[in-house]
Amino acid sequence: MTDVDNARRMFGDYQLKPNSGVNPPYSPAYPVEWGCTLRTVEIMTRVDPAKLRTLLSDTPFELVNDRVAFRFMTSPGHSLAVHSGEMFDLMVSVAVRYQDLFTETHIFMYCSDPMGICAGREVFGYTKKDANYTFEERADGSIAGSVTRRKIPLAEFSFAPDPAAPTVRIVDGDQLPAGEIHVRRLPHPERLETAYADVAYRRTPLKYSVPKPGRASMTLHPSIYDPIAELQPEILGAHFMVSDVYGGGFEVEDRRLLARLIP
Repeated sequence: MTDVDNARRMFGDYQLKPNSGVNPPYSPAYPVEWGCTLRTVEIMTRVDPAKLRTLLSDTPFELVNDRVAFRFMTSPGHSLAVHSGEMFDLMVSVAVRYQDLFTETHIFMYCSDPMGICAGREVFGYTKKDANYTFEERADGSIAGSVTRRKIPLAEFSFAPDPAAPTVRIVDGDQLPAGEIHVRRLPHPERLETAYADVAYRRTPLKYSVPKPGRASMTLHPSIYDPIAELQPEILGAHFMVSDVYGGGFEVEDRRLLARLIP
């Protein structure tokens, strides 16, 4: 196998940038640029706001409402996961405000690819954990899938298109939150505490199709390590969306370090 073929197998047609490739002078090493398409089943739910405020209590973010989006997302052709053909994420997200931003944060998040976990969690502070998944699209437009983590079941869902079903978004009105915001933390090497923390924001290019409404069911399994079932969400609606534009990197997205929190 030639060097070119080796690189293409790992990153597709994307090239490594200076200081982002093999053994850079910081940790972790990750590719800066990536791209793919995106196929998303979004199940919109209502959750007790007290539970959400508890999850956000160590952030400076203001919770907008009681809605939580469960987004089961496949990324065919993801250039960080060329070897497997696609990447999968489960984002469990809420709308928040911080400074002049109307955006979202992911209170739980699971990803199928190690490089996707690294690039999201360590660089932007995402709550990403490793997971396995199924995502089966059928000829009639219905979709069924599941998420497990280290052979422990976390979630199953099913979606069936229904034009008569309501389309419920994460907020009411025409203005939807844009981008993603998180507190990024570096653990102390000697003690169980945070050595460094800041607030990171990013907004990737994304052009979703008009949501296709439907009916959904979702089962969340109790786990002390992944307590998503403790949210006890009430399903308000569900829809399916596709974006042919999705990617990351300095040339295509808005990436900002907003505030330093610790020390």
